[in-house]
Amino acid sequence: ANAFYYDELLAWHKRLENLAPKASVDFVAEPKMDGVAVALTYIDGILVTGATRGDGYRGENVTQNLRTVKSIPLSVTADAPPRFEVRGEVYLSKASFKKLNDDRADEGQPLFANPRNAAAGSLRQLDPRTTAQRLLDIFVYALGWAEGKAVPDTHWKTMEYLKSLGFKVNHNNTHCDSIEEVETFYQMMKEEREHLPYEADGIVAKVNSFEIQHRLG
Repeated sequence: ANAFYYDELLAWHKRLENLAPKASVDFVAEPKMDGVAVALTYIDGILVTGATRGDGYRGENVTQNLRTVKSIPLSVTADAPPRFEVRGEVYLSKASFKKLNDDRADEGQPLFANPRNAAAGSLRQLDPRTTAQRLLDIFVYALGWAEGKAVPDTHWKTMEYLKSLGFKVNHNNTHCDSIEEVETFYQMMKEEREHLPYEADGIVAKVNSFEIQHRLG
């Protein structure tokens, strides 16, 4: 659901309480990155496939280009599941976006309208060497699925686990015990937004417990 006002956030929280009565619900609040969503599949610790989200069922295979993103590990530790998928947001920092457009202006090429378009265009390059020059970055925000090994049962613990495997997690992510703390985080990010090194267009509030997530549907 989307919420544009605090009353709408409270209404969402009320629906959660009605759908999961007596459950103790806590949250994870994260900056909503303005980039390109990707899914990274690892088998036996090795990155084998990287794809854009597309329509949610089928995306573009951009594995070779994603391999050039230095913050994406090409291999992970033995503590990882034998097969798993990590989801994240590939983005271009404000500084990298400015440099890219300055270089394009010098070469007489059309400028990108915003960092998101620049990141998407960079992932679709036919030559991975061009992608590598554009200094893309990533923050992972979810474990899509995992096979062959038990994984944490909450989103917060999962993010800590992925960080221990070598994935880059946004340090602004915050565990919130109440919906009021989610709102406090939103107000803080609203004030800090202009000072962030990347573009963010809101926050994402997630129910922390996977068991409660499944109950909610």
